[in-house]
Amino acid sequence: MILPTPPLSSDLSPNALFRRMWSRRRQVGWVIALCTGLGVMVSLVLPFEYEADAQLMPEMTGGSGDVFRRLASMANLSGIDLSETEGMDAIRPDLYPSILQSKPFRLYLIGQTVPTTSGKITVGELLLPAETWRTKLTGFWGWKKPALRPVSLTPGLPQPLTIRQKNLLDAISRRVKARFDTRSGIIAISARMPDALSAATVAQMTMDYLTRYVTNYRTGKARQDLDFYNQRLTEAKKRYQTAQRTLFDYNDQHKNLILQTATMERQQLSDELSIAQSVYIELARQHEQARLKVQQQTPVFTVLESPTVPPERISPTRTLVVGFFALFGVAMVVLWAILCQLNWFQRWQTLTGILQ
Repeated sequence: MILPTPPLSSDLSPNALFRRMWSRRRQVGWVIALCTGLGVMVSLVLPFEYEADAQLMPEMTGGSGDVFRRLASMANLSGIDLSETEGMDAIRPDLYPSILQSKPFRLYLIGQTVPTTSGKITVGELLLPAETWRTKLTGFWGWKKPALRPVSLTPGLPQPLTIRQKNLLDAISRRVKARFDTRSGIIAISARMPDALSAATVAQMTMDYLTRYVTNYRTGKARQDLDFYNQRLTEAKKRYQTAQRTLFDYNDQHKNLILQTATMERQQLSDELSIAQSVYIELARQHEQARLKVQQQTPVFTVLESPTVPPERISPTRTLVVGFFALFGVAMVVLWAILCQLNWFQRWQTLTGILQ
């Protein structure tokens, strides 16, 4: 036997819905109050978030061209050629945000120790603590979460990462950001952390890493050349001093001898001294040129705004959280009123009765 289907009401006007909710105002009030109370509890449980900002202005390569050309012209007067150092490639400032999103930087930041209001802790333990209620519960049954091991990148070899380390890399990508303003040329760095003191420290570490990375990139080849010339200059100086001492000793020992063999040996020692002196002078010139190249290629960063400890948190906004849950309760009540106006519950009971 087929049961009759309840008629479908089409009265979905605001007045009809309001009358429906008013007839069950006590239950409606309880639902909204329950959702609001749940929102209060959630807002109290959510961890605080603090954000520290810093601003950095890098040196633009085009601005130092005239200064370097003047320096090169003065160096040419001393026999030092700096023309080949002009126009060297460098990391553009618009690539600086990509440096702070790279995996080496994030792995570096995970193992750094930062101060907090409760003591010192690594960034990895601060973002994903090893001891939580879940790990304590699983540890009670004999399973322990592995400790966060340091990660070191080996060039040319793939580096395995654990799930926790991958989550930390993703968390740092979301929390540490940099933005380059193409108009002003300013690098804005922001770090968001669960602790105010650690947020300022991470922002400072990020700024120091960026300046150190760019400096090493710009001056890496020049510093290698400078180290090479340092070694060669030391060797050439010893050779020159040895040749000079040998010639002087020979002259002291044979100053009263007039022999062709003595004259020939003296000439050979003099030639050796001249060669050693020429090599030493040339290496000294190249050493000075390499030293000036390092100075010229060292970038200059101007700190416009240093990171400071934020006095207020940026999240959670408890008013918004409570308001969201309250609106969710109101939406549930309105949906219930609409379903009642459509006789949806009676139709569902009828349908289940037919299926049975």
